[in-house]
Amino acid sequence: MKKWKKYIIIYSTIFFIALFSFLYFRYHKDTEASLLSDTIDQQVIKILEVSSIKYSYSNIVTYEDNKKISGFNIPFTSKSFIIKYKGYIKSGIDLNDIMIDMVNPRTIKITLAKPSVLDNVIEEEGVYTYNEKDSVFNKLSFNDLYGVLTEEKKAIENEAIENGLLNEAEENIKDVLMTFLKGMGFEDIQIIFK
Repeated sequence: MKKWKKYIIIYSTIFFIALFSFLYFRYHKDTEASLLSDTIDQQVIKILEVSSIKYSYSNIVTYEDNKKISGFNIPFTSKSFIIKYKGYIKSGIDLNDIMIDMVNPRTIKITLAKPSVLDNVIEEEGVYTYNEKDSVFNKLSFNDLYGVLTEEKKAIENEAIENGLLNEAEENIKDVLMTFLKGMGFEDIQIIFK
């Protein structure tokens, strides 16, 4: 009877050691991979926040307006001003649309949305008006200034996109990510913009 209890204790101990080892190695590797994946996600998001492109601009615009009848200017109804302004356009990626797939320890695939304009801002402290003129019958208003600045923002954004702002942002993001991921030891890196 004593031998039987002794074998039960030995086999039970061996069974629990084997079970503990199996569970430890099975879930410990997954935890390490999960932690590495989470770390990569956080680092990639930080890099993408930093690698957006900022394009600064400034311009001077002359505004003139007259009341008209049948295409002819009515006397004493002209108003005008010159406005100088500065601002910036920021292009980058929406950070909510990132998919990171760590295929194996040497291969990673990152899928991103194509870059877009994230911000287009005319800085209030950079707006100056000169030579403001109006008449009794056609007064200058805040809406005149606002309308001019709104049109200018759209025009400059379109011009920046035509001159390759979004392509430059895509190349910049790709270069920064490749350098970062190669530094982490990845050899096969796929960066896809959808």
